[in-house]
Amino acid sequence: MLQYVGDEIEAVFGVPSEDSGHAENALRAAIALRKTLENLNAEREREGKFPFKHRTGIHTGTVLAGNTGSEDRLSYALVGDTVNLASRIQDLTKELQCDILVSAETVRNLKQGFPLRREPPRPVKGFSMPVTVYKVLYSYDP
Repeated sequence: MLQYVGDEIEAVFGVPSEDSGHAENALRAAIALRKTLENLNAEREREGKFPFKHRTGIHTGTVLAGNTGSEDRLSYALVGDTVNLASRIQDLTKELQCDILVSAETVRNLKQGFPLRREPPRPVKGFSMPVTVYKVLYSYDP
């Protein structure tokens, strides 16, 4: 499922159908986005254009998902602390100067290894406990 929110994209894995590999699929999608953007930016730079940037925050947890709106304008929406924390993790990418951060909850759900580096816990707006995140290292090529 994918939805646009302002200038960001929300993607969810495991809703509405269960996906036992949701953590890997989310991380692979983020890495594929990074690789695609690198290729696009190389082309843009050859054409003298400014490169695009992206930042991705990945978090695992329970969400409330469903249709909202009317028959004329139906939308599939995600709400809850999991969604909010994913957004806050994405915000941390600026502070940590990286483009993909993954929460400790997501790392615990990974069934295969990815090159990650644990960062010290960080406070995030709207949450009382600091959040532990992992940087995704560039050496992985899906």
